[in-house]
Amino acid sequence: MRRTLAVTAIAALTLTLTGCGGGSEDDETAAKAISDSIMSEQEGGTADVFAMERSEADCIGDGFVEEIGVEQLQEYGFITEDLKAEPMTSVTMETADAEAATGVLFDCADVTELMSEALAAGQQVDEKTRECLEEVLTEEKLRTMFTLMFSGKQDQANEEVVRPLMECAAPTQ
Repeated sequence: MRRTLAVTAIAALTLTLTGCGGGSEDDETAAKAISDSIMSEQEGGTADVFAMERSEADCIGDGFVEEIGVEQLQEYGFITEDLKAEPMTSVTMETADAEAATGVLFDCADVTELMSEALAAGQQVDEKTRECLEEVLTEEKLRTMFTLMFSGKQDQANEEVVRPLMECAAPTQ
């Protein structure tokens, strides 16, 4: 049950991080809206297994705005015309923007460690499961997963990372 909760938290993080937005004041407002959205989502249920610091959320908000831009983020539906963050259930960015968003995410937070901690939260992980998780939770594979997800290719991301992750976390019989 705890492993399922951890995998759900990872999915929630992925959806949360897929949301942002021209001028300096607009940049600040959009970045803060993204950061606040990340923290709000976390407070809404993932904090017990996934803990991102405010400074990491602020960095992600600033980075998304700097790398992608307010107008483009509005086109993607990350933020509204009045610079409010929108909850995202699916994202479709151009590949270059998806790669930029993934780069920001990994520059701002130790995603590999956060994912590992979320999966191991409050449970004993046997050696076989730990080794499996280490194989699946590499930075390269996680970067690929987030780039695919930011590109709107959730099915491919699920196939490449989430499914193998679930197989690691499945109880052994």
